[in-house]
Amino acid sequence: MPTRRLIPLALLPLAAAFLLPAASFAGGPPVADLAKIKEVDFSGLSDAQKKIALKVMNDKACNCGCKMTVAQCRERDESCRRSLVFARTVVDAVREGKKESEVAQILDQKAATFVEAKMPDDAGVVYAIDVSHSPVRGPKDAPVSIVEFSDFQCPFCAGLQETLDRVLKAFPKQVRLVYKQYPLNIHPYARQAALASLAAYAQGKFWEMHDKLFQNFSAINEDNINTWAKDVGLNMAEFRKAIQSGKHEAMVQKDVTDGAAAKVLGTPTVFVNGRRIQDKSFESFKKVILEELAAAKSPPAPAKKADASAPGRGAP
Repeated sequence: MPTRRLIPLALLPLAAAFLLPAASFAGGPPVADLAKIKEVDFSGLSDAQKKIALKVMNDKACNCGCKMTVAQCRERDESCRRSLVFARTVVDAVREGKKESEVAQILDQKAATFVEAKMPDDAGVVYAIDVSHSPVRGPKDAPVSIVEFSDFQCPFCAGLQETLDRVLKAFPKQVRLVYKQYPLNIHPYARQAALASLAAYAQGKFWEMHDKLFQNFSAINEDNINTWAKDVGLNMAEFRKAIQSGKHEAMVQKDVTDGAAAKVLGTPTVFVNGRRIQDKSFESFKKVILEELAAAKSPPAPAKKADASAPGRGAP
């Protein structure tokens, strides 16, 4: 079966078909093994939560036209992006402590607003992404810049952090990591977490707060954000004032706008020297970084320019 290179465009409010009860379809027996729900992370869920997640996936049908449930579609057609998004939506809702009926409702809402978009055909395109006011980890003058558009409540963003840490340790003088905010509206505390991280940034403790948030991504809520702010040593009076005043809202929105200009469709989305990276494994990062370092020592090859790009190989 050819791979359908489609990914969710979660933020566009275009109506799609609602998920239907599984009883309306004839996809065979329900899936009983979580390992068969491909590309979905169930780690951190209790046995009871896993049972709820699997039940909802078996009760609701994928609306890709396969006539199977979400669980069956994940098992039998790993190229289906709809079933992947729906399964991950279920797991996110269960992680947040939602009841089974609430999880089912959230899934129906996701199906009603789900839009698929083609993966940007931008091989060789260099995006000039403004990082002049963004948090940076690593040497500011490093020849290779990794720009990460991320969401603190996204489990896949959280899972990427270990790989990024390995990359920075492997290339301590050659690579810098730049963080750009891209909170998704499917995560209720993502924007609040983004604002909290920027309030910490204003006090020189962005990465401490960043690490706390990602280490506890499934437990993010207002009370915990305040607790972690204290834990990393923030001036709480200044922190609360920044949050209450909306002081950093413009910066979050600027990052989201920058992401839209670079055709960011979900999280995490990563660029190395302005080029989109699809494979986010350590070996893939290593390969691309070595290519960039080699290119920096050679005469530059011509590259396609994105419409919104300024001249240059990567982020300023």
